[in-house]
Amino acid sequence: MKIALSYVDGWAFYHFRKGLIQELVRRGFHVSVIVSPSDFDRKLEALGVRVIPVPMERFFSPARDLLLFWRLYQVFRSERFDLVHNNTIKLNIYGTVAAALAGIRRRVCLVSGLGFVFAPYLSRQMGLLRFFSLWLYKLAMALSQKTWFQNPDDFAFFVEHEIIPPHKGVVIRSGGVNLEEFSPEAVDRETLAALRQELGLPSNASCVLMATARLIWSKGVREFVEAAFRLEARYPDWYFVMVSPRELGSPDSVPQEYLEAHRPARFIHIDTLRHDIHSFVALSDIMALPSYYPEGVPRGLLEGLAMAKPIITTDHPGCREVVEEGKNGYLIPICDSETLANRLAVLMDDPGKRAEFGKYSRMKAQREFGEALVVERIIREVYEIN
Repeated sequence: MKIALSYVDGWAFYHFRKGLIQELVRRGFHVSVIVSPSDFDRKLEALGVRVIPVPMERFFSPARDLLLFWRLYQVFRSERFDLVHNNTIKLNIYGTVAAALAGIRRRVCLVSGLGFVFAPYLSRQMGLLRFFSLWLYKLAMALSQKTWFQNPDDFAFFVEHEIIPPHKGVVIRSGGVNLEEFSPEAVDRETLAALRQELGLPSNASCVLMATARLIWSKGVREFVEAAFRLEARYPDWYFVMVSPRELGSPDSVPQEYLEAHRPARFIHIDTLRHDIHSFVALSDIMALPSYYPEGVPRGLLEGLAMAKPIITTDHPGCREVVEEGKNGYLIPICDSETLANRLAVLMDDPGKRAEFGKYSRMKAQREFGEALVVERIIREVYEIN
């Protein structure tokens, strides 16, 4: 059986779908990945798959998107896959239509969050593009057999807007997390000591971590910075670390001038892509993500769960999936830096509660978000392979 998975970004593909790819290869399927060329091509090939490079861009561009559609059609027509699994909004649309026209019999999609175009805070700027995307999504979903949603809110949105009939949707919360790679014992003391030295953290300092894939307002950057301002004088032994690579070309990008002008004294921003994010998670005492972006289930929060960290995040689609209020963390309203600071203070004052919440986070990760459990459901319920 020939299976193809498509994804725009090689880094995300490797880190978020590695477990699924490995399991498909282990079962003896011939797996190809269609992805924009990157330094991760060799790492993907090392998993036992064939990489088919197709140049792609995340943002909307009519001319380039038409070229992408044509390239995808050519790949599907020549390869004759038995199943194509598209990921991200652009590939869900163009990839599904191209696969149908090329005669691919089974076509499935992943909606890992509604995405930027459906963000309500950009309703005026995105009105026409949102209307166009809804129309294209209805066309693509009519041509797909199954669509995997990572939270029930997104599934309800698609059903409510008649993009998809209920029987075509499957809710599997997140893509799962590797419980061995992300565990409380995964990072040794020497590595943590080296990271503390790199960041300039004293050996007795505690840390609140916010980790996101992109530096955009809707991940809650302003709220995290303002909460740090509220707390820094009161907690002189605490540092606030944000790992968020800069996002270029997006109207939601946080300008460099903002952080330069508003950075608290003990606020550390890592603005480049890090491949040792598990070390940052291990270093942290609390993980926070005040996001109001249309998330699937944020990967950073899953990693925090698996590494036994207390979590503070928003009562917002995708984010709320990882927290049981008062058991492993707190849910706060969106765009509310005061409540974020207050909840952080509760945990900063109480190491016993941090340990209790962290223990429950690990149990929740094992029970609900283990990668092996999630991958098995994808293969059985989305691919319908027994």
